[in-house]
Formats: sequence, C-alpha cells, structure tokens
Amino acid sequence: MTRFSRKRPMLSQIETTIREGKRFLITTHIDPDGDALGSVFSLAWVLKSLGKESVVYLKDQMPYRYDFLPRPNPVIHRLAHEKYDAIFVLDCGDLSRVGQVSDSLHAMGPLVNIDHHETNEAFARINLVDPGASSTGEILCNLYASMKLDVTEEMAINLYTAVFTDTGSLRYDNASVAAYAICTEMIELGVKPSYVSRMVYENHPKERFRLLGEVFCTLRTFDNDRIAMAHVTADMFRKTGTDRAHTDGFAEEIKQIRGVEVAILMRQVDERRYKISMRSKGTVDVAEICNRFDGGGHKNAAGCQIDGDLEAVERELKKAFNIS
Repeated sequence: MTRFSRKRPMLSQIETTIREGKRFLITTHIDPDGDALGSVFSLAWVLKSLGKESVVYLKDQMPYRYDFLPRPNPVIHRLAHEKYDAIFVLDCGDLSRVGQVSDSLHAMGPLVNIDHHETNEAFARINLVDPGASSTGEILCNLYASMKLDVTEEMAINLYTAVFTDTGSLRYDNASVAAYAICTEMIELGVKPSYVSRMVYENHPKERFRLLGEVFCTLRTFDNDRIAMAHVTADMFRKTGTDRAHTDGFAEEIKQIRGVEVAILMRQVDERRYKISMRSKGTVDVAEICNRFDGGGHKNAAGCQIDGDLEAVERELKKAFNIS
C-alpha cells in the first residue's frame, strides 16, 4: 500500500468539498516561500478551471523572487469577514502562522489543512498532512491526480516551483523519487527549469548583496565551528535600503560554510523581537529546537520567534544548543 493510498479518505473529502462548493479562500503562512506560493497559486488555477471562485489572501507582500509565478486573480492582503464554502490553509503547520486573521478563520468557513510539516497541529476540519512528502506541492499533485484533473502550464510552473524550491533545487534529503518524477512531469508540460532557477536564484537586486555583506560581518561560529550564527537588524535594513524580503536564503548561505552543521539567522522584526531561521545538515533536528520557542518546521529547516534584545536572544539560542 502506498503512502498516498492511505490518505485516500482525506483526498476524497477534499475532492467532495471542492466539487460541492462554489467560493473558497486560499491562504498560507507569513513570509511565504516557493512551496507556499506555488501551492496556493496552483490551487487557485484548479478552482478557476472548475468554474469556482477563489480568493487568495497573504498577510505579507509577495517576495520579489516569486513574482514571476502566474496567478489567476489578484492577491489580497486585507481580509474582510465573509463566508466561504471552505478555507484552504496550505503549507502551514500552525494556524497562527497565517497571521492575525487566524483567530477569525474558523467563523468564516470550514478549514482544510494541507501540509507536510512534521509539527503540524491538525487544526482543521479536514487535515491532509503527510510529513513524508517533499513539499505541499507534492501533496497537491497527488490530489489533482486523484481528481483526474488536467494540469495546465500555469499550474505546472507553480507546482514545479513548489517542489523544486522546497527540496533545495533537488539537493536536500527530501528530494525523493516522487519529487524528481513531479519535476519531470512538469517539464514535459512546458516548464523551463532554467527559467525557474534563474528567476528564483539569479534575480536579486544589488541591495540584497549589500545587506548580505553586513550580515556576514556578524558571523560567528561555536562548538568547534559546528554552529554558525549571524544577525540582521533594523539599522542594517535602513543602511542598505532593504527589507525582510531581501533576507530570504541567507540561512542557506551560512549553511554552505565547510564544517557548519547548523546555521542560525536572527532577524529583527520589532524593537524586542527576533525571527529565527535555522537550517541544518546531518542529524541535528532544528524543528525540535524551534518547538521549544513555539515555532516549528522540518528537521533540517525550521523557524521561530524569540522576544528580547539581541544579546538576550543569542543567550536563549546558546542555551538551547548547550553552547557555553
């Protein structure tokens, strides 16, 4: 029995929800990445192809590196209290990660939770959660196959981007046979891998590199160079004319250092609050560390927020990793 055949009841429930409904809300987590956005927009295209109405809500603005992704309707960033036949929450392990509107979503319609995070809290009426999947995009591919839908070129580039980016360009341990097969199928449907790669990884404004230089100047290593930490502050954003969107991928840059097993980026989001991005290679489970701070994610990629000034936040992280 395959992994997804065991998910058949959930797939059927979601298919029924889509077939019987008329109007849907689709959303994902704050600071959306390629998997989140590719998943959201692919589903919006599916609903459009079925003659359904959908609204895509993102708390944050679209990250510039994913602006090339085709979408069937504008994205909204303010959400009025309205009723929907269902609300799809994609790639989100914790409902609060949607943003402030999370408290009101249950009153707006039944929630459908589609995700692959190990730390998912099964917060919805329907929970299709598969930690064994490479990405939420992979789960959606199986949903669309179950529904016997034709994948259009617009859907394909979104699904390819979802799987490609969440597997680190097919370099991470979650780059499974299924992930490769999906990417191959999307290429056969017209996706140009070089174009996606160029837009995601080779399309940054020069200000991002000025900020990266500032961040690398804060880099320090601990525990015989196994753990690397760096930070970005509000002053650094002002100095370089950048914002948080420009820090996307910084933790991965730090992880590339020889000998580093855990890369930690501390990004200031308020006067006394820092968003922590952790990446690991090897056996270190950064999701378990982030869970201690009410965060979550995957074994090798996770995040959380910690309150306090920079020194206090760094002390908390050192304590979590038993660094003296």
